[in-house]
Amino acid sequence: MKASAFSIIPKVKETEPAWVAIAFWSLIGFLVLLLAPILIFQRQAAVLVQKKVAAETETEQTIKNNAELSQRMALVSQRLNDFSQLLKNHRLNSGIFVFLSAICHPRAQFTGLSVDENGSRLTLGLKTENFKTLGEQLLILKSNPQVSDVNFSGLSIDREGKIICSLSFNLDPKIIIPSLGL
Repeated sequence: MKASAFSIIPKVKETEPAWVAIAFWSLIGFLVLLLAPILIFQRQAAVLVQKKVAAETETEQTIKNNAELSQRMALVSQRLNDFSQLLKNHRLNSGIFVFLSAICHPRAQFTGLSVDENGSRLTLGLKTENFKTLGEQLLILKSNPQVSDVNFSGLSIDREGKIICSLSFNLDPKIIIPSLGL
């Protein structure tokens, strides 16, 4: 009969020498001790890279926000400068009427008013009772330091005997643009 692979008689189990088990477990422990710091350092490096990327993103966002804020500030500054210039050069035409009421002879009437686009040259229609009043009105204008280059033209007499003429003169710009006097 043939010897079968299956045997009923127990055999003594062969055991490995103790040094093999010690070497195996020492190798496993050594690998764990070797790989653990590497894995820990990789994890820390990944966290540092993640923090660095977050910081760069935040910095870029801050720079972008600062650029937008800077543009808005420049726009607001430009608007303020424009508004400041506008106020500084604002023409106050009502100053002309106050000035004219101060220099008008009691017996003279201003019948027309024309102001050039610069606001410095005025042309007035004038009606007076007689030549004496006309002369006094001319003297009032010529003696005023805010009036220069007085021109007299278009002399006529109406049906009632009143004198009608036209006066033109340069006016001090401080009357119309008050900020020039500052």
